[in-house]
Amino acid sequence: MILPAPAPTTATTASTIAIRPAQEDEVDSIVELTQAAYRGTGGWTTEAHLVSGTRTDSSEVRAMIADPAVTLLVAVLTPSETARDDAESERPADGTVGHDHGDDATASHDHSNDRNSSDDGADSTDGTDGTDSTIVGCCYTRREPADADGLARAELGLFAVHPSAQSRGLGRRLLTAQSDHLQRAGVDLLMIRVLQSRPELHAWYERNGFVRTGVAVPFAGDPAGLQVEGLGMDVMERPLHEL
Repeated sequence: MILPAPAPTTATTASTIAIRPAQEDEVDSIVELTQAAYRGTGGWTTEAHLVSGTRTDSSEVRAMIADPAVTLLVAVLTPSETARDDAESERPADGTVGHDHGDDATASHDHSNDRNSSDDGADSTDGTDGTDSTIVGCCYTRREPADADGLARAELGLFAVHPSAQSRGLGRRLLTAQSDHLQRAGVDLLMIRVLQSRPELHAWYERNGFVRTGVAVPFAGDPAGLQVEGLGMDVMERPLHEL
């Protein structure tokens, strides 16, 4: 699904970030990104102390891209034209050149569905041709049929910002892009399942408009990976318009 491009804003003098739908050839990068964010040793969103194993795999991500009910967005870091011009001017005589990807150039992370962590990510802009680009964030939403009360919900998941790009607003940008898209599609509520024993994640979602429903559900992944027996997930929801 092609989404309207978000309005560009300045990121850094060395790089720009585009938020756009994921592509088939980016599956492996998305898997690596989510593993770093959920199971890595760096970044405040890691859950490695609570859950072991892989967070997702290539078949799951490909299925998301192919599912018409799913919108899988990625945040892509690309060297700006200014940075490329500077790199060209500093090219050594032997023809080799390095790329400056700006501050904390690799990134991803967040948490819902087991599966979600968040971060006060980075400023972002769109407009990338894919050259020398790096995926630094991702998240999906899956739209569900309306319930008995006529309310349409969507689940937020695979929310990830790379540890090196966290705490700069990127998570909020991804969340806003998904929310705006769902509002246009007529979705009433955005739902997320947040791993228990992560009060900092609950607090992040509350700061971004989610409220606790009081409902808890079993862990969404393989329970064999739990390092805390009986750990579940709390359901939170964010209204997308006045109900």
